[in-house]
Amino acid sequence: MAFTNTPLAWKNLTHDWRRLIVAVAGIGFAVLLMFTQVGFQNALFDSQVKMIDDLQGDVFLVSRAKYTLAAEKRFPLELVNQARSASGVSGAYPLYTELTLSRLKSFGMGAPSKAFPIRSIGFRLDDPIFNSDRINSQLQKLRLPYAALLDVRSKRDNFPFPTESDEELAKVQAELADRKVVMVGTFDLGTDFAHDGNLAMSAENFAEYFPQRKQFGDPLSVVDLGLIHVGDKSRLTDIRDTIDQLLDDRVFVLTREQFRNQEIEFWDKSTPIGIIFTAGKIIGFIVGMVICYQVIYSDIADHMPEFATLRAMGYTTGYFLRLIVMESVLLSFIGFVPGLLASTLLYALLANSTGLLLQMTPLAILMVLALTIAMCIASGLLAVRKLLAADPANLF
Repeated sequence: MAFTNTPLAWKNLTHDWRRLIVAVAGIGFAVLLMFTQVGFQNALFDSQVKMIDDLQGDVFLVSRAKYTLAAEKRFPLELVNQARSASGVSGAYPLYTELTLSRLKSFGMGAPSKAFPIRSIGFRLDDPIFNSDRINSQLQKLRLPYAALLDVRSKRDNFPFPTESDEELAKVQAELADRKVVMVGTFDLGTDFAHDGNLAMSAENFAEYFPQRKQFGDPLSVVDLGLIHVGDKSRLTDIRDTIDQLLDDRVFVLTREQFRNQEIEFWDKSTPIGIIFTAGKIIGFIVGMVICYQVIYSDIADHMPEFATLRAMGYTTGYFLRLIVMESVLLSFIGFVPGLLASTLLYALLANSTGLLLQMTPLAILMVLALTIAMCIASGLLAVRKLLAADPANLF
């Protein structure tokens, strides 16, 4: 029959362009809503583990009281030194961080601005700590007194420093923990949901700014993270177990993957943030279903006499199901494209203003596309019940 070759699903969608545009706008909005939730959730996880990814370390020592990187729970430096003696370990190095005492204030137009919390990171300059070429190329600058590097992605509202030029940056008068600090350069780490910015400095300068880290004694004798390098990566698990047996129960001994997973699991399971983003995706899915249902239901209602004629001619229930599913799939793809474009633009704007790692990844695109297709098909199957329940004899 010649009629079976007619693209009826496409023609049903495009016969009224104004209705189609409204439908595409509605589905595009639902796609944008889902992308926003997925993007912020991924940014949450990616931003929280960015520091772990930027550190050179095969195994990490973490205080058992440190439930997340933002928690300032420390352990003695002697445990790092003990780990260095384990078989298979090629190096063990301390890393220091401070947020509670770390307040950065800039002076502009002759009046001091408000001091804002910023994460300060201290490390021994001769230790292989960072994977960042940008930091490693500026180690000589950090040997100067009062010297620090500023994260270019720090929140601009709190830290409005001129990061385009190191010379201009160094001219800005600033104080860290009520002491003079000189920004001698920049690096790229990024903010997260606990930190609005970052400073990197030598361990010696770090001790000068935060002597209160330990009430009595050397402030560098307590460590926030221990970075362990292993010689044979193929024996990583065995070496980790060896270190774990050597040290006492004050620290966790974690591989990089274990450390990343522990951090992600905390923010996903132990805080309301993961639940909120999941709820946002569900809401976006439901909004899209309602919009898609109204579009397909209205199309069916407007063409009931035509559909009744087809049923009277012998077209089966399976044919109409396939027709509505095809129409739903077409609608999902048409609505997905503008939603994707709008989301990509929104990601770029938000990443620039917040410093978060908002990235349009292939996995996120496939996830939202699958949700959009499922959303439209489910709506179509709900709407087609009106057609299947109708009696052709009552429609003429």
